[in-house]
Amino acid sequence: MARALQCRFDVGKGASRGFTLIEMMIVVVIVGVLATLAVVGYRKIVQSSHVSEATGMVQNIRVAQEAYKSETQQYANISSSLTDWWPQGAVGPTNGTQFAWQGGTCTCGQGYLWTDIPLHVDGPVLFGYATMAGTSATQPQATVTYKNATYPLAQNLTTDWYVVTAAADLDSNTSTATLVVGASWTNQITVVNEGQ
Repeated sequence: MARALQCRFDVGKGASRGFTLIEMMIVVVIVGVLATLAVVGYRKIVQSSHVSEATGMVQNIRVAQEAYKSETQQYANISSSLTDWWPQGAVGPTNGTQFAWQGGTCTCGQGYLWTDIPLHVDGPVLFGYATMAGTSATQPQATVTYKNATYPLAQNLTTDWYVVTAAADLDSNTSTATLVVGASWTNQITVVNEGQ
């Protein structure tokens, strides 16, 4: 007396349920928020790498100034002002445009050239660079300003000095800019408006 085992599968209304419109809208909103966060994070990483170029070059120019002074007993006063950037010149640095370091004439007019200091540049640069130098009898300008970025410089220096600046408009906004400053009287390199 064996009985057959019966299996009943209820194929009811709730077993093959799909997504509701509200669930789909929630998923779309979550994906949108995550995509926005990813784009913002990526942009910050890219701008940080651009600022790294400037801080590295400012440090290289500082080392080149010190090497030049060890040979000549003075710093090289290359730029006519701290906003006379090379290689961009008077036009000023612009977003996303890379400039070749070589292949142009420096309009610095101080009797020195960028080739006078032992500085090696590997490739095109996004920032413009300037460096001025003087003795204790002269003082640097009080501030460096490019667009909305301003940095005050030390005054009443009692030794020879130099200042190195780098600037670029990294976000295509004509009213903001990133300014990087290094000087002989401090070991720090200062970034004003990082990511601007």
